Amino acid sequence: MELANWLSSLAENRWPILPGTAQKVRQMMGQHPDQIAFADLSNLTLSDPFLLLDLLRVVGASKALQRSEANPTVEQMLMMLGLEAVNTRFRNIPVLEVSRGKLDEDVMDALGDWLGRSRIAAFTIKGWLAMLDDYKVEDCFLAALVYNLPACLYLIYRNRVPQGPLLQEVSEVFKTEYPKLLEQFIQKMPLPSGLLANLGTGPGNRRKQLLKLAIATANGVDQGWWRPQWNVGIEAAAKLMGCSPEDAHRVVQQAILQIARNPRATGYTYSARAYMYMEGPFPSVLQQNPVSTLSSAEQLDLALRESIRHFANDLKLERIFFLRYDQPSHTLRLRYQVGLDDKDPLRKLAVSLEPGSFFNLLASKPQSFHAPMATRIQLARKYGDEFFNHIGESAFASMSVFTGHTLAGVFYVDNFRSNKPIDDDTYQRFKETVARVSQITL
Repeated sequence: MELANWLSSLAENRWPILPGTAQKVRQMMGQHPDQIAFADLSNLTLSDPFLLLDLLRVVGASKALQRSEANPTVEQMLMMLGLEAVNTRFRNIPVLEVSRGKLDEDVMDALGDWLGRSRIAAFTIKGWLAMLDDYKVEDCFLAALVYNLPACLYLIYRNRVPQGPLLQEVSEVFKTEYPKLLEQFIQKMPLPSGLLANLGTGPGNRRKQLLKLAIATANGVDQGWWRPQWNVGIEAAAKLMGCSPEDAHRVVQQAILQIARNPRATGYTYSARAYMYMEGPFPSVLQQNPVSTLSSAEQLDLALRESIRHFANDLKLERIFFLRYDQPSHTLRLRYQVGLDDKDPLRKLAVSLEPGSFFNLLASKPQSFHAPMATRIQLARKYGDEFFNHIGESAFASMSVFTGHTLAGVFYVDNFRSNKPIDDDTYQRFKETVARVSQITL
């Protein structure tokens, strides 16, 4: 499927809103005009990203607004249109309805889930910016609500819940990184071009970085609060704000609960359920280190295994090794793996750390390496490590793991079956997770 054709088909249609929103719209529009406040209309519009999309498309068609690249608030947009025009448009908006074969019930639930995550991201960035005494937040709030919209429309288009991460599937289907796809979506619909200041792929600033972290945190909430890799983004946001991770986490928690308590669809509650769920007795959310009673070695082992599950299940990497450092022989030996055949020689290979070898350089300090296919071939020629004779020619990523100043081992990941490259977003998430492993026993 070509991206340009798909976006054109999206731009040709008017897209429906959630049934719960439609009911509220009818109630509000049925009132006497004197009783309808633009502030109430604004809050209603912000409660459903699909209703916001409908408004943004009207305003985005304004050539004057496109030229100015302004970021009006939702209330200002509604006032620009006028109550009569808003009433006429909102009364005629279509409604999402479950229809077997066209919009199945599980897809409807997934839509609610992803629209709810957009709302969580919006309230998270609002709270984080407030911690910086920045209260002009609606541009970031709107950007957070818009971010998942192409993926949600893809769900409707395909009428199928993906097995893996939704945004990753959208990127793979259209062979375009999701942020670049989002840029084209904004331009094609069209939506107000001012959104590109926060959602475009150009230079970033602290607000834009926090927005990106808020979106990633909300979209990954189903990992569960107790998993180290989910907390990486919150910790990064805390550093940007100069606050404690606990304070940054509290904002996210409040956002999750706020959306769950005011649902427009059943799916709005799913993030709260995923956030809280854990097998066995429910642990206190205030417990910041759920493995604090374990020894350092046990904590490290638990973090390694959890990271491998994350790489396989969430990042969809096809082959994963953790090569443990064996001090007596000064080599790396396979400890954990995903994707190896039973008779693969890598299972017994002792990876050399002799001076001048690739892994000697990598394991000399905490660092990572991302090797596209062409670079992988050059490495084999330059270093001649036996390891490269057994892994094929696919792109890979690798990173050393240290506990304090002590080498624990090396992570290695690739997509040896499909030969898919490891994109920048996946590599960044891989690095963040491994970095968190190194910190867990400190």
